[in-house]
Amino acid sequence: MGLGILADRHLGEDVPGTSLLDDLHSKKPNGSAAYDTNLKRSKSGIVLVPQPSSSPNDPLNWPFWKKCMLMLTITYGAGVVGAFGPVIGAGLTQVAMNLDTTVNDLSMITGDLVLAIGLVLLLTAPASVVWGRRPIFLIGNVLLLVSAIWSAVAKDLGSLTASRVIGGIGMAPIECLVEATIADIFFVHERGTWIAVWSFALLGGICGVSIVNGYLIQDVSWRICFVVEAVLCAILLVLTILFVPETAYRRSTSVSDKTMAINSTSALETATKSSSAPTGSSDVDLEKTSATFAAGYTLEVEVHESYMRSLLPWAGYKFTDESFWRICLRPFTLLCSPVVAWGTLIYGTTAGWLVALSVSVSLLFSSPAYGYDFQAGPVGLISGVGPFIAAILGNAIAGPLSDWSVTWLARRNNGIYEPEFRLFMIIPLLVATTIGWFGWAISANLLELWIGPAVFYSLLNFGQAVGSVAVVSYVVDAHPNYAPEAFATVNCLKNLFTFGLTYYVVPWLAAQGVLRTFCTIGGINIWVCLMTIPMYVYGKRARSWVHRTPWMLA
Repeated sequence: MGLGILADRHLGEDVPGTSLLDDLHSKKPNGSAAYDTNLKRSKSGIVLVPQPSSSPNDPLNWPFWKKCMLMLTITYGAGVVGAFGPVIGAGLTQVAMNLDTTVNDLSMITGDLVLAIGLVLLLTAPASVVWGRRPIFLIGNVLLLVSAIWSAVAKDLGSLTASRVIGGIGMAPIECLVEATIADIFFVHERGTWIAVWSFALLGGICGVSIVNGYLIQDVSWRICFVVEAVLCAILLVLTILFVPETAYRRSTSVSDKTMAINSTSALETATKSSSAPTGSSDVDLEKTSATFAAGYTLEVEVHESYMRSLLPWAGYKFTDESFWRICLRPFTLLCSPVVAWGTLIYGTTAGWLVALSVSVSLLFSSPAYGYDFQAGPVGLISGVGPFIAAILGNAIAGPLSDWSVTWLARRNNGIYEPEFRLFMIIPLLVATTIGWFGWAISANLLELWIGPAVFYSLLNFGQAVGSVAVVSYVVDAHPNYAPEAFATVNCLKNLFTFGLTYYVVPWLAAQGVLRTFCTIGGINIWVCLMTIPMYVYGKRARSWVHRTPWMLA
């Protein structure tokens, strides 16, 4: 047992996700595996997991500036997508009056949007596995732009609903492919920080849009919100074309000293002349030439991909030999993975409750029936400023702390890293959200000064920020080869849950009131977070079981 994690008697230390991370600084050297000089390491001596190939085209080997530009672009995209959902949330009452409908009917548009996201994910993730991430990102960005323009000119509730559904389809890639992209280009000891950056952008978009759009709806028009969103989507499309190359890559499972990649025209010519049987592969987009030498070694020269080639919308080949329809089954079978089921439970419920709160906050603060009678501007500030600051703090703390803590724990586990080390970050999620839900329920019910509910709303967003980093990093590290499909499952079920809540939360509030409704949510939240304890203890055995169960991976 390593730090409370039960060992696996079937695979031992060869369970997917378990890896040697920091043997150089381990408190107890790990026998023959310690101080392995054949492993590629960071400058500080941490073992690079996964081990990169020798190719300059391997995304793990890209220069930092290239990775940074890609991450800045999709992080900006996460902010745009985060804002896209609640773009008119702060002014539902005013928009409903303008479209001659009810707040309840208008709030259901959010449910239709998240339902569209959830269902499309079941095709988006498999498509990215077969044809790569880039074409899926580009298609999603185009649909977002179309949706924003359509929404800005929608004349009635039906037209607005249809446009938002198209937008939901466009949002799907950011929902499930960013996590996979981070796994494509960063090592285990780096992922937590970048997941936090993405999570902040997503939560920042959700919270920040209310700060601005509340006053835009109040003083100008709700349609101008979609005009601004269309401009942001157009910028995102351009940035994606320029700075988001393909990150999917077929990499050998082991690093061999018999295969070398050289970015040199002269070396390519030399190898070509020496080759007695040049070979190529239809599975890669780069020209390769193999040369066999007397010693029996094979030199494989891979031509460095040019920037202009990286601008192509599609690499022109498949990244897997598996059938697309076979991969489409994997999100369903992966639900039987305890890791994915746990991630769905934690991420789905915590995010779903928060979306339900954002749907109801306009009703709570702008309806005299609930004691507050604010216009859209103040409602936007209440639901935006505090949560936005909380999202900044939560992700600024959670990302670096997650990466630091797993390295620290690996050193105390004979240098061995277990993905379950990520689960300690659920503790601040439990504390913050428990205080947040019960505090919100009591303060809003007592009609206290608006600052009370606003503070507790911020605590909920702080907890969600920390929890997102924990869940995403754990699922990615536990199922590194199936990250797109795993998150298709997690996000699909999260969105289905949220879809149901958007139809149910307003009648629920009307029937049981603020206090009972949100205290019930707080109690469920505690139970859900406590499910992390058995996940931590049995997580390694669960990962082994999934790996040893062929039907689980479709």
